[in-house]
Amino acid sequence: MGKMAKTWAAEPAIVAGGPARPVRADEAIRRELWAAIIDHRIPPGTPLPEDALSSSFGVSRTIIRKVLQRLNHERLVDIVPNKGATVAKPSNEEARQVFDARRAIERAVIERVIEHVRDPDIDALAALVADEKTAFDVGDKRRRLTLSGEFHSRLALLSGNEVLASIVTELVSRTSLIIALYELPGAVPCSHGEHLEIIDAIRRRDARKAIQYMDHHLQHIEAQIDLSDSSFAVDFAKLFGAAG
Repeated sequence: MGKMAKTWAAEPAIVAGGPARPVRADEAIRRELWAAIIDHRIPPGTPLPEDALSSSFGVSRTIIRKVLQRLNHERLVDIVPNKGATVAKPSNEEARQVFDARRAIERAVIERVIEHVRDPDIDALAALVADEKTAFDVGDKRRRLTLSGEFHSRLALLSGNEVLASIVTELVSRTSLIIALYELPGAVPCSHGEHLEIIDAIRRRDARKAIQYMDHHLQHIEAQIDLSDSSFAVDFAKLFGAAG
């Protein structure tokens, strides 16, 4: 007997200091697709047909189209008129430019974090890295990848500059696509140990050392890609729990 399709009605979202508020169906689906792309369950270059996604999520193609447009705005999905949507597939040159941009921007992030950060903020960042290490120790690659990206996004938020934080979040997402496409077999592209080195330097308010550690860290990530190509077919119904 096939399993029932998930109903994508509004779901509750917890807001700090306030009551739960509903999340629209399109936003809930965007989160699911975003997570599936970022944690490499849907590889770069994979077609995202509206009819297959509509059937898998049990919603109209209008809602799926809206979700894909949002992901296109976030640079995770490419949309070609009359051809449809695919997961973005960064070129070799784009990959190099993304890492170059990250080095420049995350240096600026470190400088501003040193000026604004409080010890409780640093403790929370260290706790996140501890969770990242736990995920690594138990072999939970999906959670490790999520926490690895979240480290950089949270660090950027601590800069006190929302524009910088938004740019870093976009670049982290694009880096995840690059890793999905070009990662060397067995590579560990984002090391929790290197994250701890950055945190320790920030705790000492040593901007020079923190920037040095960040540069080394980003160079290490870039060194773990080989610019080869790979892809495979995705069963959206199986991935997102639609009826069989």
